[in-house]
Amino acid sequence: MPHLLLDDPIQLLKAGWEEYVLQHADGCFFQTPQAYRLFAETAGYEPLVVGLIDENTKRIKGVFVSVLQQENTIYRTLTRRSIAWGAPLAGSPHDSQELLKAYDDRLRHKAIYSQIRNLNNQSETKTPFEAFGYQYKSHLNSIVSTKGRNENELLTAMSKSRARQIRKGLEKASIAEAVTEQEFLAYHSILSRLYKNKVGKPLPPTSFFKAFRETIIPNGYGKLFLVKLQNEVIGGILCAVMPGKAIYEWYIAGLDDEYREIYPSVLATWAAIRHAANAGLDHFDFLGAGSPDSAYGVREFKERFGGETVEYGRFEKVHHPVLMKIGTFGIRMKQWIR
Repeated sequence: MPHLLLDDPIQLLKAGWEEYVLQHADGCFFQTPQAYRLFAETAGYEPLVVGLIDENTKRIKGVFVSVLQQENTIYRTLTRRSIAWGAPLAGSPHDSQELLKAYDDRLRHKAIYSQIRNLNNQSETKTPFEAFGYQYKSHLNSIVSTKGRNENELLTAMSKSRARQIRKGLEKASIAEAVTEQEFLAYHSILSRLYKNKVGKPLPPTSFFKAFRETIIPNGYGKLFLVKLQNEVIGGILCAVMPGKAIYEWYIAGLDDEYREIYPSVLATWAAIRHAANAGLDHFDFLGAGSPDSAYGVREFKERFGGETVEYGRFEKVHHPVLMKIGTFGIRMKQWIR
């Protein structure tokens, strides 16, 4: 069937981009026009969308969204990478391959490497990726099924210690959605400290969180759940939402050392899981649980919420091997110096 290949977001919107992703079996937030807009409004981010349009119906028959990122340092060229959450959405392997080729052609001169983080099982569709030089990398995730389950059923499915922490924490703390800008800033302050002092990875710039608050949440594609002790914010979780399907943990933080008997990070995670169940969503997605070949303490934290550990993996491709080696060496040196 004849089709057109487009990378103009305005034309793709007119052709039914949002509706296509919402109706696709593998549709996810990160392939929506809302995600594209979020990335476009984030400093240092450059989103890319490619789509297939049926020439007869003028409607979308495939779409793929990714984002080019770089750190705000003098070495920014060495940090340029393209990240996509979810594989190309299409109706056939041939269309998926066309989208991947278009993506690859546009990124090869911009990104040092590309990474496609699968959100579902792609074991039967590896061939198109391998044909374009992408390598499959094992990577785990944890997913909590929530559809048709009430709070008691979810708590029962967890480890006894995790359920006990939730019940104990809620005796003193409360859970609420962020309403004011001040609440958002309080959460962001806790998150920034966590990433600086413990995680050691860069956070998106403040423009990301501003755009999330102003455009993603009001349109029903995001949530910020807060953990409060009286009127003080002591934790929170920023989640992307795929209406009718899933909620994704994106950024989570809590003052766990200061409030050990309240478990802010546990309560924040519970807030999102509970919302998924009450809203009739299929599942809560942790968006990653590390490599199966490496020890990862966060994995144990996530698995105790009663989810299923899956291996959907990732596809990676190095576009510029020499720059990749230099960048990797620089990162290791930076970590060693710290």
